[in-house]
Amino acid sequence: MRKVSIIMVNYNGIKYVGKDDLAIAVKSFLETDYPSFEFIFVDNNSDDGSVDFVKAIFQEYPQIQTKIIKNSRNLGFAGGCNTGVINSSGDYICLVNNDDKPADNSWLKKLVNVLETFDNVGAVFSKKMKWNNPIELDAKGMTIDPAGFVAESTNVNDDSKPHICLIWQTPVLFRRKLIDEIGGRFFDDDFIILHDDTDSSLRIWLAGYKIVYVPTSVVLHKRSATMKKLPVEFAAFHGRKNIIQTIIKCYETKNLIKWLTITLTIYLASILYHVKIHRLDQAKATMRAIAWNLLNIKTLLKKRRYIQREVRKISDKTIIELMESFRLSRILKGKKIWPK
Repeated sequence: MRKVSIIMVNYNGIKYVGKDDLAIAVKSFLETDYPSFEFIFVDNNSDDGSVDFVKAIFQEYPQIQTKIIKNSRNLGFAGGCNTGVINSSGDYICLVNNDDKPADNSWLKKLVNVLETFDNVGAVFSKKMKWNNPIELDAKGMTIDPAGFVAESTNVNDDSKPHICLIWQTPVLFRRKLIDEIGGRFFDDDFIILHDDTDSSLRIWLAGYKIVYVPTSVVLHKRSATMKKLPVEFAAFHGRKNIIQTIIKCYETKNLIKWLTITLTIYLASILYHVKIHRLDQAKATMRAIAWNLLNIKTLLKKRRYIQREVRKISDKTIIELMESFRLSRILKGKKIWPK
């Protein structure tokens, strides 16, 4: 049985998730029914006592191999996970959120079984139900349109068996060796928050692997427990910055030119709209997102060259076929881009 490293990234979990719910999340993963796993808690320089709190929880589970890593600064979810991976020893890596809890303790076995059945599967992920209403669906994978606007996956109709999906969600399980095949890091450290999963998912596809949704593995999710309490400008900046850099890095040249032009046109139009309705936080976030990519274009082009030469095994056509079709009418109705 392959060893699994379960990695949970935390930033002020007591403050954002809640003391009781953070304890529930950590304990539920420590009680996983799997013969060989370690649990790594990566803390992004919290100041709310999360580390000492979790350390005390670990003492209740002496039979489980545990580890706490405290970063000297907030590296975001992406950087925190990468730190956890570096300090892990498992053959498989499983990334979880601090606002996730398994619906039952067999969740990991079900993911491992699917991953080990198919060599062409790069990553597998669980079905998510609502934390406070376990019969209500939270998510079963995501997709995007070619311009980079995210949508809930609509191509999963049969919810009784594993199904190919475009973008994974946590918990996500993958082989350690996959990391080298998609660029040496599972996440791009520049992402901090938001769309890190989109970027890594596209690189998994470009490397020739599939991503599979496993509906029999179920977790409960306290959606955006941390995100809801972050400043709007901070989240909007990183979300839009990351979509732009994913397009730059991952698309073939003809699609890069076509879809980046469309995405930037929409973002520029949104800036005018935000100024008109006096949402300067949104306008500033979008301008900063565009400026960040311009200021870092040399680094982005270097990453792009590596992905196109060393990672890419398939054309964009295969991936775009799984995406939502681009519909301007849907974009214009999006509340995140066009808040009232």
